[in-house]
Amino acid sequence: MTEVRPHHRSGADAGAAGKPVLVLASGSPRRLELLRAAGFAPEVEAADIDDSSLVLGDVGAAATATSLAYFKARRVASQRRHRSAAPAWILAADTVCERDGDILGKPVDERDARAMIASLAARRHGVLTGWCLLSPEGRVRLGLARADVHMGELERDDFDRFISEGRWRGKAGGYNLTEVIARGWPVRCDGDADAVVGLPVGQIAAILHESLGGAA
Repeated sequence: MTEVRPHHRSGADAGAAGKPVLVLASGSPRRLELLRAAGFAPEVEAADIDDSSLVLGDVGAAATATSLAYFKARRVASQRRHRSAAPAWILAADTVCERDGDILGKPVDERDARAMIASLAARRHGVLTGWCLLSPEGRVRLGLARADVHMGELERDDFDRFISEGRWRGKAGGYNLTEVIARGWPVRCDGDADAVVGLPVGQIAAILHESLGGAA
């Protein structure tokens, strides 16, 4: 997966702009695209948290998604304080898939990706994106969006190409909704499709505008 490289501005530069700074605490190009399409121009600073290495235990999908978003926002805030960066509004998000109560994160290798996606074929699963907006003063606002995805039987040759091309890397459940729909996979989404892509912008946009004082 292509990661977006963070672009850091110094505190002096940010202050000179005279507007609140919005930081996206994620290296996901899909989340950045969704925010830009909604009229925002965030800085990008991913949290140095490898959530694929976490052992979650008996924790539900909703709690997992919102908790990870919170931890990532807090981590980026800590990173910024460490280098004396300008205060900022920090937006973090985390997406997880849920199948019959089991959480599916990001595949660790090709074998895991193949098994994970195959387990979703010809059935329905849930996709949840939790988000956290952290104010410059440390106030926290959390939210959650869910969609149900119905995936039909997959064509074997294209599925094999998808796996070999590494399209599953860095993606909850091993796939990106818009990408697999473009490939012609039999997929239907009930609910907020942006939540499946990685950020429920429709739910967040008004909150961001209010928080940023009308500045995008």
